[in-house]
Amino acid sequence: MYRHEALLVENIAQHINRKLIPKLPSYTENLVGIASKVEEVNKFIGMGLNDVRFIGIWGMGGIGKTSIARAVYEAIQCKFQVPCFLENVGEASETKGGLVQVQRQLLSHLSISRNDFHNLYDGKKTIQNSLCRKKVLLVLDNVNDVNQLENLAGKQDWFGPGSRVIITTKDKHLLLNHGVDNIYEVGLLSQNEALHLFCLKAFKGDKPQEGYLDLSKEVVDYTGGLPLALEVLGSYLYGRNVDLWHSAVKNIRSAPPREIQDKLKISYESLGTMERAIFLDIACFFKGMKRDKVIDILENCGYSPQIIIQDLIDRSLITLDWVNNKLGMHDLLQEMGRNIVFQESPDEPGRRSRLWFKEDIDHVLTKNKVVTNISTIIG
Repeated sequence: MYRHEALLVENIAQHINRKLIPKLPSYTENLVGIASKVEEVNKFIGMGLNDVRFIGIWGMGGIGKTSIARAVYEAIQCKFQVPCFLENVGEASETKGGLVQVQRQLLSHLSISRNDFHNLYDGKKTIQNSLCRKKVLLVLDNVNDVNQLENLAGKQDWFGPGSRVIITTKDKHLLLNHGVDNIYEVGLLSQNEALHLFCLKAFKGDKPQEGYLDLSKEVVDYTGGLPLALEVLGSYLYGRNVDLWHSAVKNIRSAPPREIQDKLKISYESLGTMERAIFLDIACFFKGMKRDKVIDILENCGYSPQIIIQDLIDRSLITLDWVNNKLGMHDLLQEMGRNIVFQESPDEPGRRSRLWFKEDIDHVLTKNKVVTNISTIIG
């Protein structure tokens, strides 16, 4: 009986939810593929219900988490007493003033003047006491440490009835550790969506100009449906002639744009020593291999890899095909990892930690070149 009542309440709430949530704001018109993702997040919002909910938006760097959160926020903020969107929480926590300054920023956004505290404990108490009777919509964007959540949105009882806290992050375990109610995993764009977004940037239109279709498809395939890469490359190629496109496409594959690499590298740089090593091993050698086989190999190398592999999955750096039990990785992340190894010694393969290209292996083994840093060779 209780189960049926709960289902009925949820169905009613979803109906109210559809009635209460307005159309997407106009600025989202050029955000390709955003509408369906916002609709999925809105299912977790539960407008009309009086509980307090924490909702996570999770995915790899550059996939559009912030855009989705912003679109949801803009659409429903008018339904709350105190709305606040805090951008780049992780980055802001590392600047002068640290997390205490972010706490002050949160209260300042909410026009709450009681922000003269100087430590995290007092900040937590001030946030809780200021918001516990208010209906709050809070977006914590790009969170990278559970400590940030504990000091900005510690528990549901910090907020008044009907409040919603939306958290975007590249780390799923962070959300699980904080007891987030629902987690939405952001997927890559489909082929058609990716081509559409690319054309908006490269041609300022919905489709490729005459003579550019095949080149456009080649670039779209290269990006693997990652919005960041599509936008960067589309903007880079805008207004250039076909000859320059051919040259650019060739260069992109050998030297990816720094703006894309730097964005993806943020996740790698947050890893510990062992996590970095195993990520690079997967990027260089093990992508597409069965998980159990990879674990066996790494255990024989002295690692305890199971928890590290799960951590890399949670951080959106690798994927696991549950049907075939194979490890995967977005092509641009693999490219980033291999480029990290290449940059260890661009001119001398024997000084790199890993070799996987036959030409580099032959160069080292047949030319009697000095070998000082190689830990793994697979050819």
